[in-house]
Amino acid sequence: MDLSCSIEEFFRTEVDLALKERGLARGTMTEHYLVQLLAAYGAQPIEERPLALRMMAALESTPRERRVQLRDIGDTSLYVSGFWADSLLRKPVDVDYYIDMGGSAYSELARGGTGWTGDPFGNVFGDLASNFAMFVEVLMMVSRRTARQSSNQDVLRLYQRWQETRSEWVGRRLAALGVVPPKDGGRLQ
Repeated sequence: MDLSCSIEEFFRTEVDLALKERGLARGTMTEHYLVQLLAAYGAQPIEERPLALRMMAALESTPRERRVQLRDIGDTSLYVSGFWADSLLRKPVDVDYYIDMGGSAYSELARGGTGWTGDPFGNVFGDLASNFAMFVEVLMMVSRRTARQSSNQDVLRLYQRWQETRSEWVGRRLAALGVVPPKDGGRLQ
């Protein structure tokens, strides 16, 4: 890591590289949003309260507070599922839960609502909602380049999660690590 650059510059470079690797357009407001999200979570803790409870509270809030809470739910879901996906291997909820919650929160924000019309990030929220899983993978690429390598135990836990859930996301994660899950209960390749 280049210590002479700011955290925003560092993540801008990393997000740009990840978007290029995925063959996605660069230079958008969504890219800027992702950079700011990563920089912000580098300096703040993640709220511990379950996302479903936070979503219920948001839907019962005033329009202004609902917007703030939905954005926080979407941001937390994206950050955790993308940057800290491996930590979810040992949790009762998996990445798919975070993808569903985050996509729903951003979708609600993109639709707008009473009290927050004319949101400058409306198109960004729409992009994040409709391509949530893709942006999770972009953040995973950033995480892989900036974090320690997976241990054999991490790969084994990931494979065990795939055996339990047959999650497409977990299958793609395994494939990215060079492990091809068997299609019909056969042996690992």
